[in-house]
Amino acid sequence: MFRAAAMVGAAQLVWVFAMGLIAGGQFLEDEWPDWDPLVAWPVLAIPAWVSILISAVGAVGAVGTAIERPRPQELPVIVSDIAIAIIVLGVIPVGLARVYSDPTGLPAPAFGPDAHFGWHWLAALTLVVTLAAFAVRLVRERRASRTA
Repeated sequence: MFRAAAMVGAAQLVWVFAMGLIAGGQFLEDEWPDWDPLVAWPVLAIPAWVSILISAVGAVGAVGTAIERPRPQELPVIVSDIAIAIIVLGVIPVGLARVYSDPTGLPAPAFGPDAHFGWHWLAALTLVVTLAAFAVRLVRERRASRTA
């Protein structure tokens, strides 16, 4: 379930890129299009609840892999799962929060005095649960590999 959520989470990035191209190369609200847009930005914005749901499903999937029977042969896979989790459940939601800013969201003074993050950043909070689950999985599978 984690890997399926990670693939859908990564597809969000592809979606934002495609919608930015349709919008004339405009990826942020405070940018201007680089060429004549087919449709005004934001074309089809990704709602924050979609990112939060994808991340929550990924976290549940990570917890599921942590409590199942250890499989020492999958020890190398855990490292790639951790890297994928950091990118898909941590970096992408924060990036989406920047792309789809919301005046009711967190202030983002680094991007301007009136800049705000959208609510997508809440999805990044599930990264803590996901990384804890993968840490448990890593310890359990290392122990199983020593006894095998």
